[in-house]
This record gives sequence, C-alpha cells and structure tokens, in this order.
Amino acid sequence: MSNRKETSKNSRSNSNTNNSITNNSITSNSITSNSDTSNINASNRDTNNSDMNDSNTNRSNINACNASSNKTAIINIRQHPEWLERAADYFSSRWQIDRQLYMDSMQDSFTTKESVPRWYLMVEGEEIVGGYGLIDNDFMVRTDLCPWLCALYVEPDKRGQQLGAKLLEHSRYEAEKLGFKKVYLNTDHVGYYEKYGWHYLGDFAHQSGDDTRVYEIVAMPKLEEMGDFFDIRAGFYDNHMLEDLKLDEFYEVISNCFTRPIKRLLDLGCGTGLEFERLFERFSEMEVTGIDLSQEMLNVLADKYPDKKMQLLCGSYFTEDFAGLYDHVLSTYSLHHFSEEKKLELYKKVYASLEPEGIFVFGDYTVPTLERQQELWAANLAKRREQGIDEDAYYHFDTPFTPETEMRLMKEAGFTSMDIVWQRETTSIIIAKK
Repeated sequence: MSNRKETSKNSRSNSNTNNSITNNSITSNSITSNSDTSNINASNRDTNNSDMNDSNTNRSNINACNASSNKTAIINIRQHPEWLERAADYFSSRWQIDRQLYMDSMQDSFTTKESVPRWYLMVEGEEIVGGYGLIDNDFMVRTDLCPWLCALYVEPDKRGQQLGAKLLEHSRYEAEKLGFKKVYLNTDHVGYYEKYGWHYLGDFAHQSGDDTRVYEIVAMPKLEEMGDFFDIRAGFYDNHMLEDLKLDEFYEVISNCFTRPIKRLLDLGCGTGLEFERLFERFSEMEVTGIDLSQEMLNVLADKYPDKKMQLLCGSYFTEDFAGLYDHVLSTYSLHHFSEEKKLELYKKVYASLEPEGIFVFGDYTVPTLERQQELWAANLAKRREQGIDEDAYYHFDTPFTPETEMRLMKEAGFTSMDIVWQRETTSIIIAKK
C-alpha cells in the first residue's frame, strides 16, 4: 500500500528563519503558498487475513541486517498447475473450508473461457506466504457485482512488510487485464482497506444471513500527480507509516546514522518530518532546509515544530537550487520514483552541497534484484504511455532500485565511500561520505 513518500527539498537555509515554508513561504505559522464459486469462503472476514495485525518490529543496532534472502513473487495457479495441490491445501487450512471446494474452483480456472475464477499465490522460493482469489461471487446476494477479491491472506510472520498491500494492488492489475472495470470484496474490517483506496459501498446481504460490509475499487489505478497524491494523504500519513507499516525501527536507525552534531541539514522529500522527532531531541539547534512537492505535508510538519529553525520549500529537489553548504543531507522514502538519469543528476547536486567530509543518509524502498528493478521501471513507462503521461512528469509510481544501483550512482556523483548500514526485504539505509 505503498507505500511512500515523494517530495523534494532545497537548501537556502537561514539561521534566523524559523519554520519558513517557501513555495514559497511560511514564516512562523503563516502560510503563503505560491460464475459462482459459491461455497468458497473468500470473504475477508478473519481478523488475521492480511497484514492488518502486523507484529511489532524489534529495534536493532545500526549494523543489523534483516534482509530476506528469498525473492517474493506472485504466481497465477492457472499458469503454474504444479502448485495446485499445495494451493488447495493452503487456502483450506487458512480459512477452514472444505478443500474440495477450492480444488474445484482452481481446476475450473484451468479450463474456463470466462475471466474468472483465478487464483494467486505469493511465494518466497518454495514457501507460500500468502494469496487471494478473484471469483464471480463471494457468498453475496449482489450477483450483479463481479469480480470479488476473496480469501486474502498473509502469513502472520510475514506481516508488517506490506505484502497485503502488494496483493491488493496485484488484484487490481489482474482484474484490469481480465477486462473488469472494478473489483469488489466483503469484509467485517473497518479502516484497513480504506487505506489502500477501497471505497465502502454499504452493508449488503450475505448468504450466511447476516449483512456484511462491501467495498469496491477501480480495477486499474490511474497514476496520480505526486503532489496531489501526498496532499490527499497528509492527514493520516504518520499513522500509516508508524502504525500500519511499523517503521519505528527504521526511524530509530536513521537517527543513529548521525554520529556527529548536525549544524545544517538538507532533507530531500521531508514530508511530515517523521525523521525529525529523534533528531531534534539530539540536535535541538540544528537548522533544517526541507523540500517537498506536497504543501499539505509541509503544513503538517510546520505545525509540529513551530519553534525550530526550518525553511520548508514546496517544490522539486531536481529544480531547487542547493545554495550553501550542509554538513548532512538526508532523504527518507522519497527517491523511489525516478530514473537513473534523474537520480545521478540529483546526487551530483547533493555532493556539491555538502561540506568536505559531509554525510548523505539515504533510507528508502529497494528491491533485491536488477531484474525486479527493470520490471518495475518497464511497468511505470507502460502505464505512462497508456495514460498519456510524460516520462519526466512527477506522477506516483513506485520504482525502487537495488541498493547496488543506488551506490553506483552515488559513486558516479563523486562520493568516496558508500555503506549499507541497515536492510530489510523492502528497505535499505545507505550512508555515503564525501
């Protein structure tokens, strides 16, 4: 659910300017801004069905590495019949429904000329870590709605990694390829699906005799302009990152990356400033220049720290002029939307803006293989072509790179050393030194 954050920052810091947002400018707190597979319990009604109940992550030392060695993939049972028996076992055991009902539906998916049913597994190597189905009806009286996303499940020990969000997004792409305009689901949950763009339709009759909540979503998501994307989400962004994604450990490690006092900090894509809470506790007098594309995000940040020395710029860090020198530059969950060429251009600007022996701290989504990096970039370009969006326009689509690609670009920009200091399956923290 994608998670993100996309923003920009710039550096014209003024030690006498408290909370000036420039778009250009907030000074203090004044803002001036420029077929029925019936009987298959596919409802998402179990409180353990996805990564809603993410377990708390344990904090680690800065050098801890929690990266998974296996690549997560989503496979279509129709295209991988060798998984059929295990898939039937899996869904039956997780939902406590007659195995034969799942088997019949999956076998139907091999031969039907209709768009559904379809069944999908999320796997890591030979291990099943989750899955879902697309069927024509999910125990609902509303037979006019189709398809229904059903049996969404993520293994408890895999929650907190946005795997549920990935399955939800995958279902939308699959539904679009199958010719559908929307996707539906029924659930007893309140608050989870809304975070990923699902819209509550109302309570409708279920074959169990009870009413249940029904949600819908557009099958293929339209790309959103970056600033608008985050403006809309500014009000619940912090809760999403800390409570839903369990990123407290990430921000703790980010803070620990700064081993010497911060005097002047440039933050690229500062958003609502989740990274600042611990940093201001340690370096209360640091001067911050923050750049972000979302005015609403910057407003939230300004309200958090009305008395701190912050200059907040609403714009793109690709075009803002990094005048002056900084001892530290930081970017968290912001750079995973751009091409190699754009990043190299930016990293050169970052290098030039740093004092001798200055530090650049990069914390962002990453992918484990170059193949996955290339797949995502190709998907981004394809969606832009389909929707008539220029390749260089700032629209929200996650295209993270491998850590190795990021460090290569940093080296080409002039940095003398780059180290991965913390890693998990979808995120890396890199320190680059001038």
